[in-house]
Formats: sequence, structure tokens, C-alpha cells
Amino acid sequence: MTRVGTATQLGAADQRPKATRPPRRTQSERSALTREKVIQAVVDCIADEGLSKTTAARIAKRAGVTWGAIVHQFGDKDSVLLAVLERSFGNLSKSVAQAMAGGARTPRERVSWLVDETWQRLTAPSFHAFLEIVLDRRRERGDSALKARQEEIIIGSNKQIWTDLFGEFGVDPATIDPVRTLASASLLGMAILSMIGPRKPHFTREITTLKDNVLHLLELDDWPRTDAR
Repeated sequence: MTRVGTATQLGAADQRPKATRPPRRTQSERSALTREKVIQAVVDCIADEGLSKTTAARIAKRAGVTWGAIVHQFGDKDSVLLAVLERSFGNLSKSVAQAMAGGARTPRERVSWLVDETWQRLTAPSFHAFLEIVLDRRRERGDSALKARQEEIIIGSNKQIWTDLFGEFGVDPATIDPVRTLASASLLGMAILSMIGPRKPHFTREITTLKDNVLHLLELDDWPRTDAR
């Protein structure tokens, strides 16, 4: 009886579905994963040791890949640093697209969402890396393709985000630009202040006031309007 029972159990075990290996990543997926590892390695290295000590060797060690593989993906160290900036604004642009795809938002909801989303990114560890890279690039003398691309990413992408969110309400671009600059400068200033001193302020009241001011300056605080323009 014991032998029969054992045979029965073995037979049942044979009928169990065998574990299958996960599908192998494509070359494109592996490349994207490597890029993300390298970018995150740069962010972590700058946060822990500062930009001056973020050498090629340390980036490669943190990412767990060779510098040759990094060069193959990016080109050089400057291109790696530029990729950090691109990811910061690229992720924000994706969030904007997802938010708008999720349904219509009122102007107040869009202002609140954008300010909160921007503030969250400015207070994340990756912002320290972002700020150090920007300041370091600005110290370089003369014009360069890298500095031009940096300006395009920081100013151009931010401008497009605001246009996408508020242009459909009929707000003139000439009105959006100074409001965008004011909001960006205010949030950036608070983010820098939060890095000073042992205690980090929350700026809850200031951020609420900023949202109200942005809505008013965009002339959308009475939306929906009953008068046709």
C-alpha cells in the first residue's frame, strides 16, 4: 500500500505544470534597462559624493556595467549627465500626457496638479543631481552644443508642458510665459531653501498661495466663463 501511495503521489507531481522561464528581454529592453541603471547611478553618486567625485569609474561601478558599455549607450560622460536632465523633464512630460488622457480637468485642478507634481520632483533626491549638473554646465565658458541642448530641455520642455495644460483654455502664450517663469522660480527657490538648515520646511501655505496666484494670473479663476471671448 505504501508503494502504491508513493507512486500515486509521484504521478500527481508529474502532472503539475512545470515552471517556465520568463521570456528573454529584447535588445531594446536590455538597452533601456542599462540606460536607466546608468542614469540612476549618476543620481546616486552625485547625491552621495557630489558631482566632482562622480567619475566614469564610479558611475560604471554603481551601475554594474563597464564604462565601455556606457560609452556605447551614451557616447561620453557629458552625454550621460545630459541624459539625467532629459529623464527629469521627460518623466514630467509623460505624467502630463497621462493626466490629460485620464479625463478633462478644470483649470484649478490642472494648476494644483502641476504645482504638486513639480514640487514633488524638486524635493526628490534626483533634484540635487539635476541642480549640480546645471550649475556645473553654466560655469563653462563660451557656447556649446551641450549647453544649448540643456537650455532646450529645461526651458523648452517646461514651456511646452504649460502650453499643453493651459493653451486649450484660450490663454494667450504671452500671458502663460511670465506666469510659468514666476511659478518655476518660486518652486525652485523653495526647493533650494528646503536644502538649507537641519529642518526641512513644508511650505504648505506658500504652495497654496502660489496655486491661487497662478490661477488668477492666467485669468482662469472664474472658469467656466459665461461671457464669450
